[in-house]
Amino acid sequence: MKKPARLEDIPFRQTLAEEPDAPPLRELLSNDQKRRDRARLYWLRHSKDGVLNTIFHSGLKRCPAEFVSGFGKAITPLVRWSYRNKLFPNRIKRNFSELTQGGWRSETEEEAGLHSWWQNVGRSISEFSIVNRLWKNSHIEIEGLENLEAARNAGGPLIFTSMHLGTWEALFVAIHEGLAGPSIGPFQPEPNRFKNRIVHAIRKERNQYLFPPGQRSAYLLRRLMATGQYSMTIFIDEVRDKQVHLPLFGRKLPDKGNAVVAVKLANTCGGTLVPTYLARTGPARFKLVILPGIERPGPQLAYEIPDTIKELNRIFEPVVLDHIEEWYMLGELRLPQSFHKTPYAKQLARKNAEKLQS
Repeated sequence: MKKPARLEDIPFRQTLAEEPDAPPLRELLSNDQKRRDRARLYWLRHSKDGVLNTIFHSGLKRCPAEFVSGFGKAITPLVRWSYRNKLFPNRIKRNFSELTQGGWRSETEEEAGLHSWWQNVGRSISEFSIVNRLWKNSHIEIEGLENLEAARNAGGPLIFTSMHLGTWEALFVAIHEGLAGPSIGPFQPEPNRFKNRIVHAIRKERNQYLFPPGQRSAYLLRRLMATGQYSMTIFIDEVRDKQVHLPLFGRKLPDKGNAVVAVKLANTCGGTLVPTYLARTGPARFKLVILPGIERPGPQLAYEIPDTIKELNRIFEPVVLDHIEEWYMLGELRLPQSFHKTPYAKQLARKNAEKLQS
């Protein structure tokens, strides 16, 4: 008989994302382009970015929260300029334009909205340095505590589902330290090993176990949630196969990914799915909104996976569209080239225009 899983039996180092093997230094000058590019990415670009990120993080974590947030906003023009020759800024601009079509009075107003998206990203990246202080210092207000209580009364563990809005790491903090801790879950590592080390240290400081992708992590999460001692926080707009599959925005339902994992885990442990999200209210200040838990089709019945994912999309798609200037995953979304011709896009443009008129 297997011993029930406990966090205290798991070394915290298991929450650190796996790091790639270091290529030989001699490959920096290799005649093979793939080897040379891999070596330069590892030894030069990632090392340079890692040193800068570590310096900024170490300095900012000692500063007042509002200053840190303002610093992130202030460097936004420099960040946009540094990415001017990359492909993804054009993808961000197109996605923003497509999803907000019909909702602006002028191109100048639309550009201001896009700039606001970049400013939020700048604030959020800087705010990671002081994210562990936000809940303790009352920088996060809560809306919907009655929905949390109702979900608790339904019995079973709570599985909080969310989107990457605002400084999304603050949602992990608020749930873990204030609302339903200890809270565990999966996370999606950064490509840069240095960034992953910084995030790992931040989470270790608050003793929150968030696991990188992999079979071992999936096994641990299932065992831990089966004990009923923990809640789980999971973001269902993750990147998979170079695409963000939720919200749907008129596309087909995904048949795998974090949303499917969340539903399956809820069924396995008899838990309740609780949609929640974070909205920015000011510099380093947020509102955490807890929405009604998703009801099962009947007493003791499991969630139907396709129907439940449709319901999650019905809940979160309007939230993301209403807070598009705070949605980090806009840069990873790849809409079809013919998106503007789809019935969904035309209907969305009409809705945006109606909001503008009201």
